[in-house]
Amino acid sequence: MSTARQRSAEKAGFRYEQLTLVCSPDPKQWLCPREGQLLSVERAAMSHFTQQGWRGFSGEGGLLLTLIKAMSFQSLGYDERTRYTEALYTLAAERSYGRPYTVADLLGSLSRATQQQVAANFDHMASRGPHVEQTSWGHSSNTSSVLDVFPGLERWMLLELVTVAGPDLLLRIATIFASNPYEYRRGWPDITMWKDGRLRFVEVKAPGDSLAKSQKLIAQAFAVPLALDFTLLDIAAEMPNAS
Repeated sequence: MSTARQRSAEKAGFRYEQLTLVCSPDPKQWLCPREGQLLSVERAAMSHFTQQGWRGFSGEGGLLLTLIKAMSFQSLGYDERTRYTEALYTLAAERSYGRPYTVADLLGSLSRATQQQVAANFDHMASRGPHVEQTSWGHSSNTSSVLDVFPGLERWMLLELVTVAGPDLLLRIATIFASNPYEYRRGWPDITMWKDGRLRFVEVKAPGDSLAKSQKLIAQAFAVPLALDFTLLDIAAEMPNAS
């Protein structure tokens, strides 16, 4: 018999799965199935999938949005290196912002992006430099990194996601994203992962959690029209052995 959570997930466009993980007295800490240390529920779930041969990243839409940015520019300038993807697409959509590129330019670059371009742009985003910009009134310096926002993100993740998803699907995702960047920057599932050419997006829900409005919106805007594999992973808590 289906549960209310399962019915809600399926109505929103998610498949439904259950997984039991060992919890700790701290409700935000769960036992890593592979190595035994305590992790967030999302990372513990990713560890479970890694045991099954899946590869990917547990950081909501961080991997996908970083990849869209890396594919949208031949090379990243000083400002583009650190500005969020949704901001760049918003600036590109309005001539009054004075950007030297349009949304069509960004999507065109994305459709032609190479592995070398993605690797170079990610390395530039991850590097702490220092990065210096010379201007007529002086210079500015920046040592921030994309890893400040998405810790654990690595170059191979972007390169493998390009291969698994393919340029056509990524262009379709980016085109929908570009229609409302600030609305579609949030609500992405916790885990983006792949195995044997199959791409999945998994939203992890600990006991007591429920799907947010933004998560349902992303599923309806992307998963349903693009036939993406969205799964709600319902976590059941198992108490650790007293010994």
